[in-house]
Amino acid sequence: MSELRKNPFTGEWTHYAENRKNRPYEFLHKIEVKNNSNEDCPFCGGNEDKTTAPFYQDGTDDLWTIRVFPNMFPAVCEEEKAICENSFYQQLPCQGLHEVLVDTPNHEETIDQFSLEHLSKVFVVLQRRYNEMIVSKKVKYIQIFKNCGPSAGMSIRHSHWQIVGMPVLPQREVIMQGYMQNGDCLFCKMLAFEKEQQNRVVVENQDFAVITPYASRFPYELWICPKRHIASFAHVTAGELEALSVIIKEILPKVSSLRKDVGYNICMIDGEVGGDFHWHMEILPRIGGFAGFEYATGSYINSILPEQAAEYYRKKI
Repeated sequence: MSELRKNPFTGEWTHYAENRKNRPYEFLHKIEVKNNSNEDCPFCGGNEDKTTAPFYQDGTDDLWTIRVFPNMFPAVCEEEKAICENSFYQQLPCQGLHEVLVDTPNHEETIDQFSLEHLSKVFVVLQRRYNEMIVSKKVKYIQIFKNCGPSAGMSIRHSHWQIVGMPVLPQREVIMQGYMQNGDCLFCKMLAFEKEQQNRVVVENQDFAVITPYASRFPYELWICPKRHIASFAHVTAGELEALSVIIKEILPKVSSLRKDVGYNICMIDGEVGGDFHWHMEILPRIGGFAGFEYATGSYINSILPEQAAEYYRKKI
């Protein structure tokens, strides 16, 4: 059973998905791989029978490059289930959609090694699945993310993305969406300021700028910002997807070189389905970790100034 419970003090929602504890986990102590063999990997070519039936597959079994299918251990449930009424706390059935996109049939290949052509195709398919999901009445917000490495929450070593359609808007997006009022976009203003100052701009092309955000939460955190005001991932054009692939292809090897086996998350930051937002992507290297201060205060301690991080990346590029 999946369920959402709202914290009455912060407005944050917590997901309860009991079936997630049954997920396969391929790492020991979050670093060591249990088994390097791809024979039992459900995401490898030739093992298609180990997953649910695909929504999308760009070739026959064992001859595809991208597959999309329902998550066998979803964080949300597709069918609505009744929950006990509660007169004090607010709770909802955690109804939604949860899909997996496997972006390579190769067990050893990582996203920073993808060709530009294949990377561009991955973003096209992600957008296609996003557009399929937004028509669902049970989906109010869509989170697309990729966990790279065990320290970033990866449970299966084989490269993949997750697409989660949720019935509520996360509190961080509620706050960020609050800055989109009367056509005034704080994100657009921030990007104009960063381009003028150039202290935290790492690299840019005709459609995107990569910055180390002023109040970075993670060491070497990156934001990939569309220069055009794009309300959601659904509105990214084919040309912009190609430009996004170019800039991701340029920056990810630099993230991977921060240190051996560095973990990082790639997250698409969107607003409420049908709303106005400034869509962008965030790359969050997992260097260090949260401890008592972060959990108690909700604040972050970052050992690297974003200006230093930007200089590091620029030198690498």
